[in-house]
Amino acid sequence: MGKMTSRPLIVCRCGPCAGFTLTELLVTVSIIAVLLTLAVPSFTNLILAQNVRTGASDLQTSLIFARSEAIKRAVDVNVVPASGDWRNGWTVELTDGTVLRREAPLNGLLASMTASTVTYQSNGHIPPPIIAPIKVYVSGNTHVDARCLAIDLSGRPSLVIDSDGNPSNGCS
Repeated sequence: MGKMTSRPLIVCRCGPCAGFTLTELLVTVSIIAVLLTLAVPSFTNLILAQNVRTGASDLQTSLIFARSEAIKRAVDVNVVPASGDWRNGWTVELTDGTVLRREAPLNGLLASMTASTVTYQSNGHIPPPIIAPIKVYVSGNTHVDARCLAIDLSGRPSLVIDSDGNPSNGCS
C-alpha cells in the first residue's frame, strides 16, 4: 500500500456569496433609517397614550382604594393632589393627616385639570356638589386622547375617553 499524505483542508469562499458589498450594506442601512424616521413619531404618540392611560388608571385605583378605606374604617378619607395638581402626584389620607398611600408624579409631559381634593365619607359617598371630572391629557398634543375620571355621588369613579381631541371642553 502506498503512503497516504494528508493535505490540510482549506475552504476558501471567494465567490459571489462571500458576504455583503459596501453598496448593499449602505442600501440596507438607508432603508432602515427611512423606516425608523417614519415609525418614531407613531411610537412617541403610542408611548404618550400609554402614559395617559396609566396615569388615569392609577388615579382611579387610588380613588377606589380611598372609598374602600372610608367604608372599612368608617371615617372620612381624602385624596389630595400634591401641590394642587394631580400630575405632581397625590396622597390618600385620613382627615387627621395620616397618609395611607402616596402616588408618584405623572410623566412630565402630562397635564391635568380639576385639582380639588376628593373626600369620601364614611359611607363611601362623596358630599355634594358633584366634582368635575379629573382630566389627564398630553398638553398640546391632539393625537393622544385624554382620559377623564368622573365620580358620581355614590363615589364610584369611572374612566371616560375624550374622543373629540379637545381637552379644554371636557370629555365628550
